[in-house]
Amino acid sequence: MTGISGFDRMSGGGLPLARISAVIGGAGAGKTVFAMQSMISVVNAGGNGVFVSFEQSPHSIREGFMAFDWNAEDLFGSDRICILDGRMRSDVAISGGFDIAGLLASVGGAFPPGQASCIVFDGIDALLSLLESTALQRTELLRMQEYVEQLSSTVILTLKSYPNVTGGFEEVALYMSDCVVELERNTEDGLANRSLRIQKYRSSAHAQSRVPFLMTQKGIEIAAIEAEPKQPPITSERLSVGIARLDEMLAGGVYRGSSTLLSGSPGTAKTTLGASFLEACCNREERALAIFFDENPGEIVRNAASVRIDLERHVGSGLLRLHGMVDRSAGPDEFAHEIAEQVRDHHPRHLLIDPISIFTSSQSAQNAVRRLLQLCKREGITVVMTSLLDRLNGENESSRSNVSTLCDNWIHLSYLVQSGERNRSLTVVKSRGTPHSNQVGELLLSNEGITIADAFTEDGAVLMGSLRWQKERANEQDLRKAELEADRVERGTIRDIEELERRQLALETELKEKREDLHRLQRQARDVSHAEEERRDMMSRRRSSRSTLSAPQPDGDA
Repeated sequence: MTGISGFDRMSGGGLPLARISAVIGGAGAGKTVFAMQSMISVVNAGGNGVFVSFEQSPHSIREGFMAFDWNAEDLFGSDRICILDGRMRSDVAISGGFDIAGLLASVGGAFPPGQASCIVFDGIDALLSLLESTALQRTELLRMQEYVEQLSSTVILTLKSYPNVTGGFEEVALYMSDCVVELERNTEDGLANRSLRIQKYRSSAHAQSRVPFLMTQKGIEIAAIEAEPKQPPITSERLSVGIARLDEMLAGGVYRGSSTLLSGSPGTAKTTLGASFLEACCNREERALAIFFDENPGEIVRNAASVRIDLERHVGSGLLRLHGMVDRSAGPDEFAHEIAEQVRDHHPRHLLIDPISIFTSSQSAQNAVRRLLQLCKREGITVVMTSLLDRLNGENESSRSNVSTLCDNWIHLSYLVQSGERNRSLTVVKSRGTPHSNQVGELLLSNEGITIADAFTEDGAVLMGSLRWQKERANEQDLRKAELEADRVERGTIRDIEELERRQLALETELKEKREDLHRLQRQARDVSHAEEERRDMMSRRRSSRSTLSAPQPDGDA
């Protein structure tokens, strides 16, 4: 282990034990500090170290160790680290044969046999360049290799890199090394930045990409790329962004662990929406971290309170940490490193960066943003970032830091100027895995909170502010008129129905009477008919009896 946690993750465990490692790079790249920090790690693990310097004095090397927070004073006090001066004195003239056998003997005598766990030859190219020929340089390097193979020590060589030089001892040094670490120092936008790449590592799975690193009081700190990256957690859980209507537009909120971009011009309430997100997170009793580049945390708390967002309560409870980085002049790697340190220290479930557009459109800045998002993805942290739009792109919705393509969700805020008013509008540009709304909403800020009103569309134009209010009032009046007209028609219809029901009742009564009259007449007709039949029967019987009486009677004597 080197004690450089990022490098140890990249290399899968640090430098190879009991082998030669070469650290190469230009002036000021950090080669000596890398070797020092690696030795400190070995010594803290219980070993001893021999540091051979070919360019700096032992006093300068000792001060270099003491300049960092490595507790080196105690290690020097316990004689755990030995510094040897390998420089050639200026008043010494080289005559005859020359080799490094005596130097290796001095290294071997610094500690009892087998107890030198780590040996550093810092700037060994300064020594080898004194040899007359390339052949002699190679011979001495091979002598060193044979010497190291007899030890159980981890050996680190630091030497300058010469990109345009081939066939020299540098190639031999790199060839015989089991691990080669390349450091580089460049300048971009007036700011220096350093990067590291594992050029070679025998028999080891290691990350091969170049990554930036910082020089801090802890030494070298690297935002590492894992040799075998972890798969981020995947979940279908949705989280509220703190505004009910916006949650509806996002089909229930954003996914946990996703990243959201709030883009827009200055004054479109990007920070306010970010503050609403923070409050919603803390209301769920989840830790949140906010990074501010444009305003102090105290100003953020005060301004958010004007729209009924209470961040001060959550800051006091420890759930919310507000970290201000106002007026900081640093490169993107330093910004990304500080944010990552805050994440590791606070362990948030949610992160707000306001604004992410502090990172320019340079390649190093984009890489820094990408590393931050990858860190949050691996840790399952939900991220919200605000960003100013690039005015050079006109109306194109392209964020200045070019982070829009990396984010899962993109919410765009803008102004709409109508009838002497400037009103805020909100649209969901994209939301991966979500059937999101495509409508434009009007963002309203008041002392009652944040709301989103549906915008009216009339003849292809979107109405907001007073025009929307007038349209709403006109619609309300039209609705009221329609309701009154419907009520009038309803009352008239009810009256007509009641009148018809009364007429129906009268007709039914008249019909009943008519039917009763009909039944009475029918009974009377039947009675008359029956009486007539009886009369006729009686008359018929009477005629029959008269005929019988008038007939001649037969003679009784006959």
